[in-house]
Amino acid sequence: MTRILYLTSSAFLSLMLLPHPSMALEIAPGTLGLCQATLRGEIAPGDADVLSELSFEQPLTWPSEADGRWKTLCLDSPGGDFDESLKIAQYLVDNDIGTVVDDGAACTGSCALVFMFGTVAQGAAPGLTHRVLHVGGTLGFSAPDLGETATAEDLLRFYTLAAQPRPDKARPFLDADLVAALSVTRRLEIDSVNKAGRWDIELTGFEEPALSDRGFFNACQNLTTWPSRLAEGQLDFEGNGEVFQLSVSSWTAGGAIRDRYELQFASEDVQECSATVAASGDGTPLPLICGVDGETNTGIGPDDCGDPDLMYLWAPIPALAKFPAETSLSALEDGSALPARSEAAELTKPTPCRSEDGVAEVINVNNYTSLRAEPTVDSEKLGELPLGKTFEIGESFAANTDHPDHAACAALCEAANADKPFDRGALATCVDENWMWWQITGPNGKTGFASAKFLDF
Repeated sequence: MTRILYLTSSAFLSLMLLPHPSMALEIAPGTLGLCQATLRGEIAPGDADVLSELSFEQPLTWPSEADGRWKTLCLDSPGGDFDESLKIAQYLVDNDIGTVVDDGAACTGSCALVFMFGTVAQGAAPGLTHRVLHVGGTLGFSAPDLGETATAEDLLRFYTLAAQPRPDKARPFLDADLVAALSVTRRLEIDSVNKAGRWDIELTGFEEPALSDRGFFNACQNLTTWPSRLAEGQLDFEGNGEVFQLSVSSWTAGGAIRDRYELQFASEDVQECSATVAASGDGTPLPLICGVDGETNTGIGPDDCGDPDLMYLWAPIPALAKFPAETSLSALEDGSALPARSEAAELTKPTPCRSEDGVAEVINVNNYTSLRAEPTVDSEKLGELPLGKTFEIGESFAANTDHPDHAACAALCEAANADKPFDRGALATCVDENWMWWQITGPNGKTGFASAKFLDF
């Protein structure tokens, strides 16, 4: 079969001016905004040489000189000659060319090997692994068969190439467990969030959910596991506090006061994570995560998640990590993997200005806190509320209107109750200075007020 060329500009001219042997692989047009050319058909000897004659030109509309992701090839091939596939894979790495499997395309056999070596330039950095799979595409690996598709020398080159370190991470292009899985199963399709996440394959073509409580729960389990292995035995999301505890506090990091979310699981030696929200280059919210898997002692982000000076090392939360690991790509494609509307709200932001369940426990004292006739520390003492005891409280608190910052404290609570951004640190100061009080009926039957400084509600 004669190679068919659909390219325009210098790439087309350079290829047409030189003689080429008869090939099976076809170089077709790319997709605007996605790739500059498409490799389609069976891979045959000599194809790497023809690929090397392509002239890539950065689009005039590309926004950044430092971002080399414009230099990308789409793949739609059943694979073919194993030796030639290895040559193409090495050429992609050497020349900073990324790979994409688009919607409806299928990259199988040795084509999947080629796909895994997609690499692009990234400013002054050594490079960036760039391999993108549309959830409507097919990416399927096949183990090479000695004597049929590959020689012993080919296999040695394959293992050497697979173990080659990536430019952006301390991991090989093909992780050892992927190579091992192929040796056992012989065929393996990337058909789940788990496989794509573990082997660092970017997914596209699906609706991204908001970073809800459920999404943070999934991301913590996924992102602390995937650096070392496939996720197995994940806990199901439950919003009843028996499986996990989610809390939020004020955190000053990166020159701003931010909400810091903490996720801890009830069982020991499982994951625990922290999340916060920064801003990306275009100003859109950028959720970040830092955490550890207590079972394997692997994690994501810096070792110290509590150091605000290390927030720049926290990792962005990719869209696929917000889903349970077993989620199929077909469920992403048709939207059935998205959580119900009632479960898709943004991260919980418990307000310190309302009672969650109408119960308060006495804390932060040696023996007791005082029950006062009015919401001030100077008013008459009516009784004592012992440490550790719980009492019923109403839905709203009483404020000490004589507090010098009463108006400012009240404005903070108004914003908190409206689910608007507010300074948690400043509100904590209001509470520490006995501005907020809750009405309680004490053990002696008298009703008065207790300072929120000494209550957990």
